[in-house]
Amino acid sequence: MPSPPRSLPSLQRALADPPLLEGVRDRSDLAGLARRAVRPIDLVGHSVAVVAPSASAIVSPFIMLRVVGPGAWLSAALGFGLAFVLTAVFSQFATRIAAPGSMYTWVTRAVGPLLGLLVASCMLLGYGTLVAFGVSQSVRHGIDATASAGLGTPGPVIQLGAAAVVIGICVLVSIRGVALSTRIAFSTEAVLAASLVLLCLVTIVRVGPALSGILSLDGASPWRILLGASFIMSITVGFESSAALAGEAERTFLSVPRSLAATVAISAALYALSFLATHAVLVNSDEHLRGPAQRWFPSSFDARHADALLSSFISVGYVALALCALNALARVVFSLAREGLLPRVLGKTHPRWHSPSTALSRIAPLALIPAAIAILTGNEIGSITGKLLGAAVLVLAVAYALVCLAVPFLLVRLGEWTWPPIVLAAVAMLLTAGISTVDVIEDFERSAWLACLLSCLALAAGASWYLWLRISDVAVLRRMGLHDETIASDLLHR
Repeated sequence: MPSPPRSLPSLQRALADPPLLEGVRDRSDLAGLARRAVRPIDLVGHSVAVVAPSASAIVSPFIMLRVVGPGAWLSAALGFGLAFVLTAVFSQFATRIAAPGSMYTWVTRAVGPLLGLLVASCMLLGYGTLVAFGVSQSVRHGIDATASAGLGTPGPVIQLGAAAVVIGICVLVSIRGVALSTRIAFSTEAVLAASLVLLCLVTIVRVGPALSGILSLDGASPWRILLGASFIMSITVGFESSAALAGEAERTFLSVPRSLAATVAISAALYALSFLATHAVLVNSDEHLRGPAQRWFPSSFDARHADALLSSFISVGYVALALCALNALARVVFSLAREGLLPRVLGKTHPRWHSPSTALSRIAPLALIPAAIAILTGNEIGSITGKLLGAAVLVLAVAYALVCLAVPFLLVRLGEWTWPPIVLAAVAMLLTAGISTVDVIEDFERSAWLACLLSCLALAAGASWYLWLRISDVAVLRRMGLHDETIASDLLHR
């Protein structure tokens, strides 16, 4: 007869009353956020919403084919290739550090507070601009949709009111909880992506695939190809934003790196499909007689209906962008406040929904400033944010380069130094710097200096921030780089 199972009194006692372990605290420095609340699939939806691939793929292939010409496909390959390399570099941090400060915390922990504050300044400007851009562009395309549908163009007061409604919805949803906001973002992007795929497939079937010459480099300009790559970088910027939700994600060190790679893969796939459909349309139709919206539809389809449909499609995508960019920005602000770098009130969380409610409510109104200035000066509501977007792309590219620079320092400090990740980080840094330099040169040739000026101001603000802290409060510098840590409740189900 088999012997009866032995009881394990020591194990039972340990499970009933887990022992305290030295160095493991009951409460995290980032306590208040909803730990382990975001599913991996919703995390992907968050990053995809910030990139807004469905909205950009409606127009961006047309722009690429017109501006770059032959070799536009190579520009896309370079741009998305760089994004994939950056995901591999960022994963070196995302598999080791979970922090709402994301890139700022990574660089601070690896290199120190000076470069960390430079990255923080870049992120505040970059993410803040993305929020304002999403709000303004959602209203702008909503206006285009109503005008195309024959409902007229709303006046300035209504436009500004619509922008306030958009940002108000984003704040309320975000305060209600990160699980709700990410789920809404995922659902929205899933519907938009499915609609784009359907539109592209119907277009290809209608006009024919027209694959001849699609990969031709005859007459291609290397400079234009690099400019096209910088354009692709501008439509993928923000793909790393899901890292700001790392402390609230399930299986953080697995789901965050996967969300970064999945975001770039989804964006590249949607762009490639749209590029195929766009090339087929331009080969088989007269592009001089048909507008961008009308190209997606047969000539018998009323252009006004086409414009109304696509403008509504794009408007919804930009609302999702504003929602998720606001969530990422609020968590960066929350992290800085908890460390004493910003007013500590911004580090408060909602007692029930565990969201950074104070940061959300205080920073969201700032997203209305560009829209208000544009309307008060008699310009289109999205005109200012359209110009500011170049600054967001450039400052975030600077942040990406600094993260790449920090990789060797991180690996050396952890005793995990190997050649492959360091070489990959060096390649990513050089490509990011090179493509950004091409974009800056092109801006100066067109006398468009705003992006470079704002980027320099952001870096100067970060350096000044560091110097001021060195003089006034060195203790804050030592406290920088807070991240999510294992707490007692994570062990043995305490």
